[in-house]
Amino acid sequence: MRGAVWVVATVAAVVATSARADRQAIAPGLGSQTAVAIDSGANGICDTAVRRNDDIQVLAPGQGTPFAVAIECGRDRLVSTPPAGDDRPLISVGGECGGPNADAIDAGPNGVVESAAAGDDEQVLPIGTSTPNTPCVRTGANGLADTADPVGGDDVRLIAVGRAEANAPVIRCGANEIAESFANNTAAGDDVQLVAVGDGCPNPQTAIVDAGVNGIAETRAQGAELVISTARTGRMVIPRRRNTVSRRIRVAVVNLEFGAGAPPARTVTLSADNGSCPDGIMTEIDADARTPGVQAQAAVPVRRRIKGSVVVTFEAGDVTSVARDIPFRCQLTITATAADTAPAADDAINTANNTARVEIEIADRNDL
Repeated sequence: MRGAVWVVATVAAVVATSARADRQAIAPGLGSQTAVAIDSGANGICDTAVRRNDDIQVLAPGQGTPFAVAIECGRDRLVSTPPAGDDRPLISVGGECGGPNADAIDAGPNGVVESAAAGDDEQVLPIGTSTPNTPCVRTGANGLADTADPVGGDDVRLIAVGRAEANAPVIRCGANEIAESFANNTAAGDDVQLVAVGDGCPNPQTAIVDAGVNGIAETRAQGAELVISTARTGRMVIPRRRNTVSRRIRVAVVNLEFGAGAPPARTVTLSADNGSCPDGIMTEIDADARTPGVQAQAAVPVRRRIKGSVVVTFEAGDVTSVARDIPFRCQLTITATAADTAPAADDAINTANNTARVEIEIADRNDL
């Protein structure tokens, strides 16, 4: 099998900027769609039902946390307690435990403890209860707590009706561990800048902007935002008495970077991985089809696109065809990376936008 041919070309010149890679946690204009609005209270049983709104029922009314540990082994390291109700034995009665405090019985699918400890087994949760203060109702698509008062039983309301979770993370630091997004860059709001722009973060998940008291995101992550798309390849055929077939796969890369501080253009590198296709099929990668010659990189202006291509070449030895209606299929991936964020895929919202999977279907007529 021949090796891949990689073409070296001149680098396009653009305005130099620092790498940006902040990540959006809540979409602008919304509150957190996963916030706990009501928890199950001290007894751990959810007693509040969601009715006619988009809140999410995490636990069914009357249930606790499924499979919560109910009984643990005691010092004799033997299980003495038979399970009751739908509680599940994790070690059979009379069975040996791996050590004291090993899990012996859990609360089963309904999450409510129904077994009473016997012998020197230890009761982890009282009968009729479950793990306390677990999520009962979460906010849904609108990011607001819509379930009306009163809550049931001893459930606890954490977010007022009609409100979003205050100070929920809106922007996280991202792979480069440097804060790059300014709070309230989409609207005049009360989002809070937790880490100053340009400062470092302890880790990529550090919240650098939160939603403030109103809980609504008014900030959009700033950073390189590339979206790649590909044209369909169609079916490839190696003709009779020919050894190879080639196809140019055309791609488009759009620069959708947000913010007044975005550079006029981003340098983009195209790369390709053979994926499930045979090694060495990629014989040319051109980042800018409009410029004569083969370009390894290209400058993509903000809100504009560039077109590039990847040439794939299959040899007869790469493909085995046994029937006309049974094609050989494989997938490769083409990735657009902002040069100043490499090796990170870049971007402020969804790194998967940088990669396109290409399915190739090919037949070798020499085999038929």
